[in-house]
Amino acid sequence: MTLMAMTMVCLQANAQMKPDKRYNPAYTYESYEDMDMVKVGKGWAARPIKVKGGGKAPGVVTLTKAFNDVWKVYVVSGILKKAQDPKFTYKSYPEYDSEDIVDRKSGYMCVNSGGTDSDYMESCVWRCDNGHRLFAILMGGPTDPEIEVVCFYDYDPETETMTPVESPVDTFKPKYEFYSYDLPRKGKDFIITEYDVAAEETVSHVYTWDGQKHVYGYDKKGKMK
Repeated sequence: MTLMAMTMVCLQANAQMKPDKRYNPAYTYESYEDMDMVKVGKGWAARPIKVKGGGKAPGVVTLTKAFNDVWKVYVVSGILKKAQDPKFTYKSYPEYDSEDIVDRKSGYMCVNSGGTDSDYMESCVWRCDNGHRLFAILMGGPTDPEIEVVCFYDYDPETETMTPVESPVDTFKPKYEFYSYDLPRKGKDFIITEYDVAAEETVSHVYTWDGQKHVYGYDKKGKMK
């Protein structure tokens, strides 16, 4: 992992706490109170979201839009604008080593900032055995303030409502200072990766999908690149 990448992990990791505090309290002072991600971090867990026209099987674009209609996060608005074109799936920006992805079939969207100072996001959806959907959205920014927020929702097709729910993030107890989260484009696992900087090693905690929620599965060790 390059120094830039390690710095990004550090900045992203510092913001993770309980559902009502998934942002770094150091950045709640007055100058940042109106920032979109700070508002999400402070309030998302207490606010269900109505999904207009969600129906029985809403896709990732529909659920991401419903979230953003309430919280209006700038980086999410950008990818949703691209997703208005039903043919849009991917665009890369080689000069920044970044990319935008809308993978409707896999139920995944992302803005990959490529380790720059730009904001980033991911969202994805899982099909539950009971006919519901589990929706997750991750967003962050490396500067002004350094923040990352992860939100999980249960979508009920009967009420067309997304209700905030707990996730592995809420019970995770890190051993190391630096860690990051990954939502899946392929497969169904949710992964939390810790970085042992001194040993230049990683430990990925893999939470597998049981049809309703993610449960701890196993750890996978690796080397920092």
